[in-house]
Amino acid sequence: MTITKSIRKILFFICCLSMVAVLAACGKEASTDVSASDAPAISPSELVVAGNEIAISVDPTIYPAADYLLNMGAGEVLFKADADGVIQPSFAKGVKQVDEYTWEIELHPDATFWSGDAADAEAVISSLMRSKTMDAKANPFLEGIEFTAIDATTIQAVTETPNIDITLNLSSPQLLIHNTADKYTYEDIETADYTGMYRIVEFEPAQRMVFEKNENYWGTKPEIQRVVHEQISDPDARVIAALSGRYHVVMDIPQAAYSQFQNNDVAKIVLVPGAQTQTIYLNCEKENLSDYRVRQALGWAMDREELILLGMEGLSEPVTTWLGSNPAYEKVKTAFFDSYNVEKAAQLLDEAGWEMGEDGYRYKDGEQLSILLRTFRNDQALGETIQMQWKKIGVNVSVQHGDYSLITTARETGDWDASIEAWGTFGNVSALLNAQYAVDGAANYGHFQDAKVSELLNQLAQAADAEARQEIGEELSLYIAEQSPALYIAPRPQITAVSTSLEGFVPHFRQFENVVNANLKIK
Repeated sequence: MTITKSIRKILFFICCLSMVAVLAACGKEASTDVSASDAPAISPSELVVAGNEIAISVDPTIYPAADYLLNMGAGEVLFKADADGVIQPSFAKGVKQVDEYTWEIELHPDATFWSGDAADAEAVISSLMRSKTMDAKANPFLEGIEFTAIDATTIQAVTETPNIDITLNLSSPQLLIHNTADKYTYEDIETADYTGMYRIVEFEPAQRMVFEKNENYWGTKPEIQRVVHEQISDPDARVIAALSGRYHVVMDIPQAAYSQFQNNDVAKIVLVPGAQTQTIYLNCEKENLSDYRVRQALGWAMDREELILLGMEGLSEPVTTWLGSNPAYEKVKTAFFDSYNVEKAAQLLDEAGWEMGEDGYRYKDGEQLSILLRTFRNDQALGETIQMQWKKIGVNVSVQHGDYSLITTARETGDWDASIEAWGTFGNVSALLNAQYAVDGAANYGHFQDAKVSELLNQLAQAADAEARQEIGEELSLYIAEQSPALYIAPRPQITAVSTSLEGFVPHFRQFENVVNANLKIK
């Protein structure tokens, strides 16, 4: 009988996991991850969740801690998008727009932190200001807004520009409400204080987090008593974990494993298109990428249909602008790069002075046109497909796959050419585009600078209504596509395995912050 390749791989990893368990029993340190075999048996009072990575800190200003704390029900934001994309009050009780510049946010009068300290207007404002000061990802959502405590349960927010939907800004997961009293330094779980339905009781950075029900929670209390969040970095091991019956939710299931869950009695796949654009960020400060013609050539040489088929198992659709994954920007979804055009790419490289050598690679002034492309999570196959495509136009691409920390370290040192990741495109468009393209933008990794971009961003910030913002956002998207400081592929597929024993799970276009809710029950 013939054993399929995927089954052989699963059997191989089962053996590997067994070996890890044996080594652990012998006192050997085998891995920083929690293996599937280590997971506790299913209990109706304990929810077990796994993903590619977990927080490396309990400080919400250290990315990506806020995402995971929000996702596990430990922290809260003032407003939150529901599954239909409608912004709803979350930690806030309500909101009203007083005039074109002024908003009033009402808080729940009985809301407290884990410690019992009042989570009143002054405390919430202090939390927002700490995030603004210490977190570059949070800053764009708070820029140009002045907060004042009117009374204990009312915050006044005054914006520099008219008619900004402040609820969109304050729905960012980076704005997790946390206690800023002197003793809460967020160095460890003993000095962390949030408002959520679960509180942290155990934490091993990049390995495991354990949460227990917050009996003093101000809102609807959950039925499940305990939540365990584990890191399983190997994608095949995550699939094994999901199929083992030991886990209730396994995030970041690789696209290639999608078919293994069809007609499965243990777990089912939840696949929701994400408002996140899979992006190749380019280092514009590198000499070989400083010419827009080279960057644009790379864009024309991308067969996005093939990238989605080979790198995403066909589970997405092409976009060529960053805002293309936002449903409101359908008009520019596939603008500028309207085809796969190797001939045009080659012509641009010729014009930029990169000549094809006898070895099939391009050279200029004796230097080879080479690019180191860094990938993480489920993007290795995507990176290798890009490598194959760009080789056709004479670019020597190396792919380095590893933890996200390797990408951030490389960016800090400047030792990088290109990297793949996805930022969410849902929210305040001015804040989002400033993060991507402003000179000091948190996602402007390649330090791209352009006078026209700066002017359009300024116009966007001053736009008086949604229609004007839409037009400027579309114009900026087209111009950015032409300059190509980054290249856009497709919305990142969100693939989550959910146990058939779990009730109340809500599929969401921002699943990364919407796994745990108070209505979850384990059969």
